[in-house]
Amino acid sequence: MKKYIIITRSFLTYILIFSFFGCDNFLETEPRSFINPSSFFNTESDAEAAVLGGYRTFGSGISGSFGWHQDFQLAAMSDDFTVRPLANPNDVDRNAKFIDFNPTRGPQNLYYQVGAINTFSWSIDGISGMPEFPNKQALIAESKFLRAYNYFIMVQLFGGVSIIDKALETPEEASNIPRGTVDEVYDLIVGDLITGSEELPETSPQPGRPSKYTAMALLAKVYLTKGEWADAASWAKRVINESDRELLPSIWHVFDDSNENNQESLFEIQYEIELQRANQVGNWPRGIGANADKDYFLGPNWGGVYIASEDLISDFEQGDERRNMIATEVSNAAGEVLTFNADGTTPNYSIKRTPSAYINGLESNNNSSYNFIALRLAEVYLIAAEAENEVNGPGSALQYINPVRNRAGLSNIEVTNPVVSSDKSAFRSAVRKERRTELFDERVRYFDLLRWGTLVERVLAVTPDAQIQPHHVLFPIPQDVFERNDGMNAATDQNPGY
Repeated sequence: MKKYIIITRSFLTYILIFSFFGCDNFLETEPRSFINPSSFFNTESDAEAAVLGGYRTFGSGISGSFGWHQDFQLAAMSDDFTVRPLANPNDVDRNAKFIDFNPTRGPQNLYYQVGAINTFSWSIDGISGMPEFPNKQALIAESKFLRAYNYFIMVQLFGGVSIIDKALETPEEASNIPRGTVDEVYDLIVGDLITGSEELPETSPQPGRPSKYTAMALLAKVYLTKGEWADAASWAKRVINESDRELLPSIWHVFDDSNENNQESLFEIQYEIELQRANQVGNWPRGIGANADKDYFLGPNWGGVYIASEDLISDFEQGDERRNMIATEVSNAAGEVLTFNADGTTPNYSIKRTPSAYINGLESNNNSSYNFIALRLAEVYLIAAEAENEVNGPGSALQYINPVRNRAGLSNIEVTNPVVSSDKSAFRSAVRKERRTELFDERVRYFDLLRWGTLVERVLAVTPDAQIQPHHVLFPIPQDVFERNDGMNAATDQNPGY
């Protein structure tokens, strides 16, 4: 078996911690139990189990960082996908494209990860208080990486959030956590990732766990999001030049479900279908939907929703091999070609994150063991390209965009578009398009549109009847957070427009 992270003891740790910090509510009004870190952390095995238990927060179905509900919606809430509902469209489909928009659905649940954050701070405090042992600093750094990763998702979606940088030791503390500012959240993220870059091992100890280069890559992405170009370029180039990661020969090798945790992958969320009953540990196959008779299954069984937009397809250049990861036909187990549209025309299904058994009609379960690649080297190359252009212009940035293009079967960008070699603005547009065609359906595009300030414009370009408003660039903080947390006030702490 290739899945190592979710083990019996770590799952027990998760249950113990979350008996106080539930994932369905921000913080319980009446905590069922409380575990002081000093009473749990006695051996190195305790420390390891606590850290591994933290990974459980990534895959939980509704509120986990990579749970299916927000994953599907964040994919659809960009310009890369359009909604193609069945005869009885589900409100989630329309919600996902800002049509009949209800911001209390989907990604809003990610705010409950504030409660999960305590898992990591609890581990950091508990392990820090233990006597020295060989792996101590690496385990602390690993928990800090996980805390930073979750906070990075949250700060982009909500702005400032409650900061839990130490274990909460009493129910009173848990119900009185003020909202931090965006800068404060980013300061914690950067500090945690710098620790990771210094203390994590050179190579991952197990599939799905970070190395120092995973922390460096995420730090580069954080600086890119903040518009701190020199730091983004510096950290990205360190990953490219120092790590053992490499671009695979073909994009198909990257997403081959028999080649998970490969040499291009820097951080991969591990899923295991056998554990799916433990709150959605399995990964829902990506989005592509089912036909009305359920003859095949390529997504949630409310089916038929996320179709690659013509706007996305038009950005692929002639001969771009990545275009072939958007399929125009699929088949059932009998080998019959199936179409989704009532008029018999074929849709455009992204198959980048869909296991081969689903594409070939051999599997119809709504759960799988297919991992999610959360960070890979090709993105680091494009981070370096974008940031280097902003610092030094396109001349020194070409070396980072061209390997990604060449792998896709394309010529160097300066050959197909000569102006980019001397024009910073032209190169900026080119690298943005390259990010789209390389990283589509990897939960990158929505966040790119946010940081570029073009989310509203681009959603309306693809879905003219979308009800998206300027204030929708941030999600609302759930109302029950204000009801359970005396440290926040809805009148002053709610995001504008809600």
